[in-house]
Amino acid sequence: MKGMKSVGKYGSLGFELLGSIAVGYYLGVWLDKKAGTHWIAFVGFLLGCYAGFRALFKAAKNMQRDIENEERLARGEDPWAPKPPKSNEDLDGDDDAKPS
Repeated sequence: MKGMKSVGKYGSLGFELLGSIAVGYYLGVWLDKKAGTHWIAFVGFLLGCYAGFRALFKAAKNMQRDIENEERLARGEDPWAPKPPKSNEDLDGDDDAKPS
């Protein structure tokens, strides 16, 4: 049943992408008619693409974080605990004192 939660959370991303492109384009067409130009629709299309893909990449980042948390939970770890530092060298800040 865990998969259904993800479908509900991320299943509408395609519609969000297409919707943002369509809104940008048709808003540009409307502005073109008002201003008597022929280039604003293209700018609206580009802005819609930018907004849609930005939302898509943001959702992908959140999806990756959710997957990592589910994997930690499956291993018995606390997925909301802060991650430990990678090594002790990161903590002291002294690059010259490395053991040989």
